[in-house]
Amino acid sequence: MRVDQYMNWPVLSITPQTEFHRAFDFMHSRGIHHLPVVEGGRVVGIVAERDLLLAAANFGSAEVPVADIMRGPPVCVQAEAELKRAAKLLVINHIGSLPVLNKRKELVGIITETDIFKIAAGMLRAHPVPRKKTKKTAAKKATGKAGKKPVKSAAKAKR
Repeated sequence: MRVDQYMNWPVLSITPQTEFHRAFDFMHSRGIHHLPVVEGGRVVGIVAERDLLLAAANFGSAEVPVADIMRGPPVCVQAEAELKRAAKLLVINHIGSLPVLNKRKELVGIITETDIFKIAAGMLRAHPVPRKKTKKTAAKKATGKAGKKPVKSAAKAKR
């Protein structure tokens, strides 16, 4: 079992300049608890909901960038890594999530301790590995597999 079969994607991220109240609102509105911090296409940190709650207690309504609050450098895992490796990284580092990187060290997903628990409990099934669309696959989808335009069914044509 590989990380990329169970990770959450597409992953949401923020920049180091994002004001921490905005980051908290972003998390809250989407029901997530961890956000990778990305700058120049690279993961430079991660911020957890509890980090932002502590920041609110310390800074109040002051406008403070996430860069001043985030934990970094982040512990990350490769998309092709075994799930067991991700679980060990979470436990050893006492963290709740891992940004998932591809071979070019680009952020492609995130996996959390809750995901690992769900997998162990049989509550989370593997999904197809996400792949970037290439010009060839986009062209194939547009014309159909045989190189011909897709035919609409009669039921769809009447609508």
